[in-house]
Amino acid sequence: MSGTRLFSTAAALLAVALSSARAEDPPQAGTVPSDPIFNALLVDGSTASGLVRRLDDKGGVTLVSAEGAERTIPTDRLVKLTRDGASPPTPNEWRDVVLFPDGDRLAHCKVGQAGEFNLGVQSPAFEELAVPLDSLLGLILDPDPASVDALTARVRSEPRDSELLWLANGDKLPGLFAGLDEKTLTFQPPTGKVELPRAGVMALGFAPGQVVYRRPAGPFFELTLVDGSRIGVTGARLDRGRIVATTRFKAEVRLPIGDLARVHAINASALYLSDREASATSYEPYIGPTRPYRRNSTVAGEAIRLGGVSYDRGLGTQSRTLLAYKLEPGSKRFQATVGVDDRAGPLGNVVFKVRVDDKILFESPPMAAGEAPRAVDVDLAGAGLLILMTEFGERGDVQDLADWAEARIIR
Repeated sequence: MSGTRLFSTAAALLAVALSSARAEDPPQAGTVPSDPIFNALLVDGSTASGLVRRLDDKGGVTLVSAEGAERTIPTDRLVKLTRDGASPPTPNEWRDVVLFPDGDRLAHCKVGQAGEFNLGVQSPAFEELAVPLDSLLGLILDPDPASVDALTARVRSEPRDSELLWLANGDKLPGLFAGLDEKTLTFQPPTGKVELPRAGVMALGFAPGQVVYRRPAGPFFELTLVDGSRIGVTGARLDRGRIVATTRFKAEVRLPIGDLARVHAINASALYLSDREASATSYEPYIGPTRPYRRNSTVAGEAIRLGGVSYDRGLGTQSRTLLAYKLEPGSKRFQATVGVDDRAGPLGNVVFKVRVDDKILFESPPMAAGEAPRAVDVDLAGAGLLILMTEFGERGDVQDLADWAEARIIR
């Protein structure tokens, strides 16, 4: 073997050895600059931060601080991980949105051709996916970014027994979905099958009663990406900088950890009030008609947004609204983030109160749009009734989009 070839072989072996050694060393903020730092919120209200060394929906999450100290948080003690600082810019060349039940979605993707059983979807984060048609709640096709929230709200909330098209001319067309390719959507209304140009279709909603999107039996993670996608996954594990997991529609995915914005741990320790109906409600208008509370949106039907941060879960209310919840044994704490939604006008002003049995345990000052949201954390030990009170602020109920973001009971 020549000296040159011997040197090349030795250099290659040395590089492999160094690479293996680095993979086993504890990650440090200075040596792994591509990994984001995450802040963990625990069920007891405490926090921790660091780089993610391990992520496992059964074994928990291990964080490594800037000093190299490790901390493992069991899954049943974790509420969520949130990326520290601003998320990187998201792609905008693809604008289609794929909607699943329970708030899951693929954003900034490209919807391709539908076969007999699957829909082809391309995504910068998820790459190429074959999505089962029976798992879909709806599709939003090449929308104006300003209309995405409104279209999403319609597809998620509008009652229907069949498929439903929202057309660009403002019409709605009920019928049966019959096919999709890059240029044409085939649909069968009562008058007979038609082929429509995709450019003329804003959204397609599938019949909710026929959607198959099973909730995992045990603990699982909901992964929210910087592009706005959110997917529930099981079997999650961290492998060389990528999260390997299986989606609720049974596709295996590999996501760079740098694409993560948030991770919610879904388990029996945190019960979100948006997953259940209130035990009782009471509305008192100031002047005009009341607007009933909504789950996972503002009372205006838009996504909840406080302080520039979007929340998938929460309760949207208007002053004056009282929401009562009967508490099960084992309820320990109530937690939420409250504030006037970013989309409210300058006149919005609200007071938030939390009553536990016969005592007020939290009361905010009058809060206006644009003010920093406030964290709520109150003791529920031994209590039987929780009442969330959205009260009139300084200007009646004008522009009162009051949000109880991620309202949850800790058990």
